[in-house]
Amino acid sequence: MGIEKKGMLSPFTLFTSIITGGFFPLLGSFFAKVVVSDINIYWTGVILTSIGGFLTHYFLAHTIHDLYHIKIEKRVTLSKKMLKILFLITSAILLFIAFYLTYYTGWPVLAFAFIGAIASMYAEGLIHHEFQMAIGAMFLVIGSFYVQLGYAMHGNAGEVFKLTKAWIEVALLSLFAFFSQYGWLLFYRLDDYGWSTKKRNESILITKTGLIFLVILFALHVMWH
Repeated sequence: MGIEKKGMLSPFTLFTSIITGGFFPLLGSFFAKVVVSDINIYWTGVILTSIGGFLTHYFLAHTIHDLYHIKIEKRVTLSKKMLKILFLITSAILLFIAFYLTYYTGWPVLAFAFIGAIASMYAEGLIHHEFQMAIGAMFLVIGSFYVQLGYAMHGNAGEVFKLTKAWIEVALLSLFAFFSQYGWLLFYRLDDYGWSTKKRNESILITKTGLIFLVILFALHVMWH
């Protein structure tokens, strides 16, 4: 099957979902250890947030996406019935992961999970804009970061949020995730914009904007640590 194909069964869709959905949570998880060096890595949290991120980005987002877009363009996907079944199964698994991590790390996990999940439902008829999935990527970083600190502090959210410098740094990291995902998605959808040169350049500028926040993050980290 060609990598140029669109749809849930496209190799391109699967590969990008593994990278963005699975690796943004890893970024947040391991960054928690960088900024708060005296905590131990909560490996169950690392695994579950990464799996949850992939499930959200691949199954939750693309079942909805294909259900709406199958009427608009040719897509390599499953039947409508199977897409709906996969959506329900994925939702149930994600709810289990969210409640499990909430029990061990505190209530903010549930809030971050719902924001990320809702933002990832990227499809015609919903908000249908590139910033949706970018917000989803942003909260994969923030949510996985909180899981590590929340577990280290026995679910005491108040104590976690007192770590002001750590949250400033993760906010900058999440903005890097936001702009890199936003710009990439805009570039990916150039065909929807009639291969506009303006949109192409806009996507490149948005993607590179993420680098600014990454540089600020490293500068602050060096000064504070």
